[in-house]
Order: sequence, then C-alpha cells, then structure tokens
Amino acid sequence: MLAGMHPDQATEPIVDFALAHGKPFAVVPCCVFPQLFAARRRAGGGEVKTYEEFVEYLKEKDPSIRSCFLPFQGRNLVLFRTVAAVAAGD
Repeated sequence: MLAGMHPDQATEPIVDFALAHGKPFAVVPCCVFPQLFAARRRAGGGEVKTYEEFVEYLKEKDPSIRSCFLPFQGRNLVLFRTVAAVAAGD
C-alpha cells in the first residue's frame, strides 16, 4: 500500500504508481502547484488551478478512486483505492 499525508509534489506520482502497479493507496492532497504542473488538464480539457480541481483531476484517473473526510482540521479529504478494488480489477 502507498500512503501520502500532504505529500505536496508527490501526490500525483503516488496515485499514478499505485494505479500502474495495482496497489491500494491513500493520499491527502494539499498543495496544487499550478505553475509547476501547468500541463495538467481535466477530462473536459480545463486547467487544474484550484484544490477542488486538483481533487477532481486525481479522481478522474480511475473510477475505483474513492474519497472521504478524516476527523481533523485542515486539508482532511483522503483519496483512496482499497485492496478490494484492486482485487476486483477496478
């Protein structure tokens, strides 16, 4: 399992690696870095500049990606893919 708690620039690589290798993961995205990752585009072609757009961009990578909120203040949305989703081939 891969995990990232506010992993900054490593958020997307964690998700991509887990998806490419059939691994479960959990990440709590925080910073978007729109200037550093200016080539990111949502499925509809829109740029990824805000936190909300970043979360949607990551979720668009695979239908098995789920989300929920963790019980603490601040950026607490976790995106995850479970072992069951991996086993089912989702």
